[in-house]
Amino acid sequence: MSISLYRRRIAATVIQLAKDDPSLVKEVIARLRESGEIEADDLVYLDRIADRWMRIAEVNGCKAASAHPRQARG
Repeated sequence: MSISLYRRRIAATVIQLAKDDPSLVKEVIARLRESGEIEADDLVYLDRIADRWMRIAEVNGCKAASAHPRQARG
C-alpha cells in the first residue's frame, strides 16, 4: 500500500469519526491542544467538520422532536 493511499484512508476514517461522534473528536482535539501535542491551528479542518455535524444533529433532533406531536394526533 502506498503512503498516499494510507494517508487518504486514515483521513477518511477520521472524517467519518468526526461525523459519527463529533463531540468525541472535539474533546480529543482540545486535549491534544492543551497537552501541547499539536499546535493550536492543527486539526482546524476536523474541528470544523465536527462543528458542522453537531449542528446537523441539533437540527435533526429539533425536527424529530417537532414531528412527534403530529404523529400523536394521527
